[in-house]
Amino acid sequence: MGRLRTLATLIAGTLAAAPALGAEITRVSSSGEPDNAFDLRVEVRWERTQHHARITREYGDNGGTTGIGTVNDNVELDYSQVTNRLVPALHVGLWHDLELRAELPYVLNDDATWKDASDGTSALTPNPALTPPYYGINADGAVCASPGCPFFPVGKTLHAGGALGDLKAGIAWGILNERKVPFAPTWVVSIDLTAPTAAGFDPAAGRLTAASFFDAPSFASSKRAGVGRKIWVYELATALSKRMGPADPYFQAHLRIPQKSSGTYSNCDHAAELAAIGQMTSVSPALCQTGAKKLAEADPPLVAGMIFGAELVPYEDAATSQKFSIDLRLSGDVTSSGRWYDELTPATGKLMHNQAYLSAAASLGLQLRASRYITLSALGSYQYDTSHLVSGEALGHVSNEVVYPPTNPNFDFRWDLPGRRFRVIESTLLSVAVNAAITF
Repeated sequence: MGRLRTLATLIAGTLAAAPALGAEITRVSSSGEPDNAFDLRVEVRWERTQHHARITREYGDNGGTTGIGTVNDNVELDYSQVTNRLVPALHVGLWHDLELRAELPYVLNDDATWKDASDGTSALTPNPALTPPYYGINADGAVCASPGCPFFPVGKTLHAGGALGDLKAGIAWGILNERKVPFAPTWVVSIDLTAPTAAGFDPAAGRLTAASFFDAPSFASSKRAGVGRKIWVYELATALSKRMGPADPYFQAHLRIPQKSSGTYSNCDHAAELAAIGQMTSVSPALCQTGAKKLAEADPPLVAGMIFGAELVPYEDAATSQKFSIDLRLSGDVTSSGRWYDELTPATGKLMHNQAYLSAAASLGLQLRASRYITLSALGSYQYDTSHLVSGEALGHVSNEVVYPPTNPNFDFRWDLPGRRFRVIESTLLSVAVNAAITF
């Protein structure tokens, strides 16, 4: 019994000397505590994301002498996107383990570039040197006469940003706090709402004539496009962490639910103008005046995922509140199918049909708590997305309906039929975030 009492005393003394506050992912501002009447944390975060991918297009192979046809992919485009954001954030402790938070990002730049793949044989530009001559087809599926009709501009950069992003606000509640209940994990639930406050990105704006479609104003850095998607987004999350000596393992599950607003873009918004220049089918404007208009509306995807990680704490001083930790994490998300902005939207000027895909990421972070009041941190991540189609609208109201003319105003003969669809492959995202926080 004496040994048990000694062990219990040692454990209690260790907990008192280095109280477990939970991993950063479960941190919640708290007010009204005996040792902390009011908690306010102000943060400024810089985020940079580099997205690289390749875009392929299906083509039919009749099998030569075998007579067995196949559908293969040909690499057409290299795609890259660079985004820089400055994100001020505010965290206020409302009561015991109850936090109100808000952030309003400023998008410094969001530039997307698509160009011919260096090792691909592009079929996007008409090639009259072929026998028989290939002049391409238009959105109605009709063969174009010489000099042909290119699908969309290639070798361009869409410049966006230089504007405020969407306002995000939410509440986090620490249901359990291991500092108060040492043998329990820290458990936090949160809900955040992103409001459509940013100026919207209209992918067809300034591109409604035959000439401007291939040389839009936003292709020049002096005229940047908006960054908003004009949707409401509800984010639900729950996270658990438990300090175990120098390690603080944690887990988070999250769900992102989008909801359209009255300002959400629809391909029907410019159907008449785009059809007049051959960038939508000739029947699209009429269909957009009927119930088929719903088929052209945005259908933003759901995103659900999990994070598994651990903070390793090689140094901590409870007396001065100083702490240095290393954050290692693995995460995965699933993005549902939908009709939304994708890698082809800047080129085509339209919302495109997206196939569901998976994302996996590995992250490394460093955090230095210089004192109770000042915290500096950095997090780098590498993400890989599985290959997925970025075109493939149905001819009619259902995916297996074969009708002519199409009853779906979004359908485009150039890239929606099987054997002509576009696919994103080798999609990777490299991101870095640097954060400075002051706690009052």
